[in-house]
Amino acid sequence: MRLLSHGEPVIIAELAAAAGHPSDVVQRGVAGWNDTEYDRQGRIVGWGLTLRPTPHSFSVDGAHLYTWCALDTLFFPAVIGRPARIESPCAATGIPIKLTVDPTSGVSALDPPTAVVSIVTPEQVSSVRTAFCNPGRFFATPDAARAWQRKYPGMDVLSVVDAHRASSPLSEMLLDDSAPPLQHGLE
Repeated sequence: MRLLSHGEPVIIAELAAAAGHPSDVVQRGVAGWNDTEYDRQGRIVGWGLTLRPTPHSFSVDGAHLYTWCALDTLFFPAVIGRPARIESPCAATGIPIKLTVDPTSGVSALDPPTAVVSIVTPEQVSSVRTAFCNPGRFFATPDAARAWQRKYPGMDVLSVVDAHRASSPLSEMLLDDSAPPLQHGLE
């Protein structure tokens, strides 16, 4: 994600150098990651953070990127260690939701201040993007999220600040250097 946050596709050799693992090990590990997006040259263009357009615009240091879901926008700044400006339409009304997320200070400049995030915790996940990310959206108000919540049983709707707080274990997991490499997709 840190490499993708610069706004350019990532080649395996770059990822291997950044991870401190041999290229062949990284290649095998990446092949096992569900939902990884590649361009025609075989470079990685998305894994949670993506160069391909989604509803969730994510701008970092002038690089214009996207994320797979609303929740990603809230914890990826901590993972990449840089603030991001986010814009995403309300899934019900189309009203733009705008905010800034700083890795240290959290959410600021939230507009509208009534915005909420839908979070679903699926029982089974064969594809993170399909099961978890696709239903995870921003809404201008809790009322705007009601129909979406009925569509996805077991979904929670949280204020943006509460969703940011709830997402912090995800960033901590991705930043955990003591975790075995397999946990991050490498053998």
